[in-house]
Amino acid sequence: MFENENTFVRLQKEGRESEFDEKYESALKEAASYLSKEYPNIISGDVIEEKKIEDISPIDGKKIATFQLSSKESVEKALNLLHSGYRKWFAKGYLERSRILLKAFDLIREKKYLIAAIEAYENGKNRYEAVADVDEALDFIKYYSLNLVENEGFIRSTGKGYDNEESMSVMKPYGVFAVIPPFNFYAITVGMTVGPLVTGNAVVLKPSSDIPIISHMTVRLLHEAGVPKDALAFLSGSGGIVGRTLIEHTKTGGVVFTGSRDVGMDIYHRATQNMPKPVITEMGGKDTIIVTEKCSMNKAVEGVVRAAFGFAGQKCSACSLVLVQASIHDEFLRKLKERTEKIKTGDPRKKENFMNPVVNKAAYDKFKSLEPTFTKEGKILTGGHAMNTDGFYVEPTIVYDLKADASIVRNELFLPVLAVRSFKTLKEAVNEVNSSAYGLTGGIFTEDPEEIRYYFDNIDVGVIYANRERGGSTGAMVGSQPFVGWKMSGSSGKGTGSFYYLAQFLREQAQTIAH
Repeated sequence: MFENENTFVRLQKEGRESEFDEKYESALKEAASYLSKEYPNIISGDVIEEKKIEDISPIDGKKIATFQLSSKESVEKALNLLHSGYRKWFAKGYLERSRILLKAFDLIREKKYLIAAIEAYENGKNRYEAVADVDEALDFIKYYSLNLVENEGFIRSTGKGYDNEESMSVMKPYGVFAVIPPFNFYAITVGMTVGPLVTGNAVVLKPSSDIPIISHMTVRLLHEAGVPKDALAFLSGSGGIVGRTLIEHTKTGGVVFTGSRDVGMDIYHRATQNMPKPVITEMGGKDTIIVTEKCSMNKAVEGVVRAAFGFAGQKCSACSLVLVQASIHDEFLRKLKERTEKIKTGDPRKKENFMNPVVNKAAYDKFKSLEPTFTKEGKILTGGHAMNTDGFYVEPTIVYDLKADASIVRNELFLPVLAVRSFKTLKEAVNEVNSSAYGLTGGIFTEDPEEIRYYFDNIDVGVIYANRERGGSTGAMVGSQPFVGWKMSGSSGKGTGSFYYLAQFLREQAQTIAH
């Protein structure tokens, strides 16, 4: 039976919150032994390349590990290995593959706090978000493994076309999937890897260069659980060499990608220029929360702040635009400012800090480059500046008095920047959201059931919430809230953590025996 991990909430309910902190603090000490090392590629065995890349911590801007800058020859080697090995992996059958993945679930679960602690060093995630991130990764493994068993491997009897025939529909793997995940969620890396893997495909994982240590650990644990080495490879490196070679190669049966719209669309076109193949992309969003005059004000403020500034706004589901009804605009802004200025920003290893650094120097420099834009396009309510400290820290920033076509209103920034606009009618607000090229997540705060129904019936967004104080547009739970992007936010129309997800990695074969 599937049940979400939900570690912190469970311990809190049981009055064992101190146990959470004790285990995390212990894991922080253990994490040090995983730093200052060189990690090989994994193509059956360990592979060392001539050129290297550095894993830089956003906490202080210092190097914490060395990884391989993969050559095109290594990509070819991995694809040849995996292409020749995936049929044996599929032939193990869906029950055995699910059993192996559930064994990996147990192994990763044993290292839950350690992975979360290393994540603080790699992408700067605080303890609560990091443990929840590993929880979600575990949820993906369990949910997909059980879903495959529940669907009996997607094998169905299709009856008799003719009296002397027996027919079956059998779903089979495409072969090798290239998995190209983002930096912001370990869970996305794991979910994108497990989906094609449990269904019998081989996987070559090109990890984000900002979380390579925990990605490398996970491949090792999957191998330890029983995933054959000719069904799963690890290749760190550049998008220009590793990514492009994987995407365009004829031995790549499919691609699954999460990241920016521009990169996602480039991958979508490149992958299919020589032959059709599934390209499953999630490409971010300009996620908007609508706050009406019928809201619970305190609930709305909390839900917006948590959605906008959790993990420094570096979530594809982060609220980066809030539309506030004109009649409550000034009061909402006052309370929003008060709540935001209570946020503590700093070293994510320290319990008291809610907001962490942005992930790398490029993100930090992007924020600095936007500072003049904040005052050119609108007015700063609070924040607006990069912090002059070691590491990549910036202020949680709110900009208001903005026009609908302002760049910080229309574009995904992936930074802790919240744009505020006002509206007169709910229909007007919904139309503004629907005018966006994106359609990933969103929410509404109103205590009027009719307004909720109107929003749910008319919004062109894949994941929507009403009155969610813990995160007005964020925090989808595997199994309960399939995570799916519409329009430019995704290519498949099927969500992760959904009962529709696994079938995307399979192709149907009709089998008939005549007697």
